Amino acid sequence: THFLPLKQKRNAIEARRTMEREEMSRRQREAQQEAMGGDHDDRILQMQLKDDRVTEEIMREREEEMRKINSQMHQVNAIYKDLGNIVSYQQDQVDEVEQHMEAANKNTESGLHQIEKASSKMDKSCVIS
Repeated sequence: THFLPLKQKRNAIEARRTMEREEMSRRQREAQQEAMGGDHDDRILQMQLKDDRVTEEIMREREEEMRKINSQMHQVNAIYKDLGNIVSYQQDQVDEVEQHMEAANKNTESGLHQIEKASSKMDKSCVIS
C-alpha cells in the first residue's frame, strides 16, 4: 500500500510524457504539412490529428479512472480502519462482561457456601421435642 502513490505518480508521469511526445509528433506533422502543401496531405494530416485527439481523450479518461480507483481505495482503507476500531472497542466490552460473569460466579459460589453453612448450624441448634 506504501508503493501505490509512487506507482500512480509514475503512471501519471508516463502518461504526460506520452502526451508530450504525441503533441511533438503532431506539431512535426503540421510543420511538414505546411512545408509540403497539397489536399491529399491535408486529409492525411486531419486524420492523424483526429487520431491524436482520440488518443489524448482516452489517456485523460484512463487517468481520471485511476484517480477514482485511488480515491475508492482510500475509502476502503478508512472503512477497514473504522471496522478495526469498532472490533477493538467491542472486544473490550466483551472482556468486561466476561470479568463480571466470573465475579458473579464467585459471588454465587460464596453465597451458596454461606447458605449451606447457615443450614448446617440451624440443624445442629434446632432441637425438636
